[in-house]
Amino acid sequence: MLVTTRPQPSLARNVPLYYLFNFLRDFQIWIPVWVVFLTLEQGFSLTEVTAADACFLIGIVVLEVPTGAVADRWGRSRSVGLGALLLAVAIGIFALTTSFTILLASFLTWSLAHALMSGADMALLYDSLKGLGREAEYERRAGLGGALAWAGAAMGTLFGGPVAAWLGTEATIWAGVVTTVLAACVAFAMVEPTYDRHEARPGVLENVRIAAKAITGDAGIRWMVLLSAGVMAAMGSAMYLVQPYLLANGVEVGIVFSLLQVPQLLGGMAGSLLAYRAARMLGERRVIVVCGAIGVGAYAGAAAVTTLGGFVFIPIFALFEALTLPVSSGYINRRVESAQRATVLSMHSFAASVMRAPLAVATGMAADAHSPRWAFGMLGVVLLAVVVAGVLAWGHWGRRGSGEPALTVADAAG
Repeated sequence: MLVTTRPQPSLARNVPLYYLFNFLRDFQIWIPVWVVFLTLEQGFSLTEVTAADACFLIGIVVLEVPTGAVADRWGRSRSVGLGALLLAVAIGIFALTTSFTILLASFLTWSLAHALMSGADMALLYDSLKGLGREAEYERRAGLGGALAWAGAAMGTLFGGPVAAWLGTEATIWAGVVTTVLAACVAFAMVEPTYDRHEARPGVLENVRIAAKAITGDAGIRWMVLLSAGVMAAMGSAMYLVQPYLLANGVEVGIVFSLLQVPQLLGGMAGSLLAYRAARMLGERRVIVVCGAIGVGAYAGAAAVTTLGGFVFIPIFALFEALTLPVSSGYINRRVESAQRATVLSMHSFAASVMRAPLAVATGMAADAHSPRWAFGMLGVVLLAVVVAGVLAWGHWGRRGSGEPALTVADAAG
């Protein structure tokens, strides 16, 4: 086990830097027009777009766990910074997309960038707080960081439509390269927590083995990973339908097109900020099931309404997807050793990507063959299956004993 030898006051700067990194990474003004760029300007079908994104998710599946082990072995801030630089490269390739091959190259580079950052960022935050003796603040700090990421996306969305109408969508994509490079500089400025010199760090393969054993050997971690990943995959797939839904209802690219996408991002902000309170009031496992159940109702509403008024349900998906991540990652963080923390969190992201990849393709096919409303209905059925399985698993888990961690969110609040 790797343990911090002494308090590190220098780690205090990691928390505001984490906030700034999240904001800059997601401050991308191409967000409200990326589907428009690929479908209307480059001539791709929505099925092709979601198929390419499925390849991105498959890339994450392949790379997520090894990169998590690399972050545990050689440093989380380095992993996050390198991931941000690769993200800038991926966005640059995306701007040059003229064929499916180039689009695929962009998305596969993107998957490596995402894998390097995913898990490592949350592990770095948790270990920074732990080094300061403030690990009980994790859900609150992670939630605020998530809220700032959604805020960055919201601001990017506000600017994106008007800038795209004025300068063209390609200009918005190159602007994203700049902000992502700035995010990489912030990541490299973070301080890596120091560990006991007498405790050797396991190799990459050994770290993967130990992390896998930690998940399979602990029913609490295992079910939390599977249930939260299922909810996040089903809720997150709604993003593919936002812009096609607006276009199908006669909304053209411009200021209104951007403004109508902002409530979804504000919903994500609200979910991140509410995560700590929700976990404190309901408990981590109950939060995940409740998020999924409300999402089923929102999908039913989006599928049933035939006018643009159905767009009112879109922010609900973002809200409860955003709420799920801080709660589930906080639960996992408290139950695993520091040496395997990024690896286990990467396995969590791995599970979500495995579930989301086929959903992405199915969503695009349903929208192309019928309409976005049909795709909303399909995702609602999938999420309902996840919720039912979650309730059954929860009952089985509870009968066998959940083995709750020594420190829970409620304990921290007390």
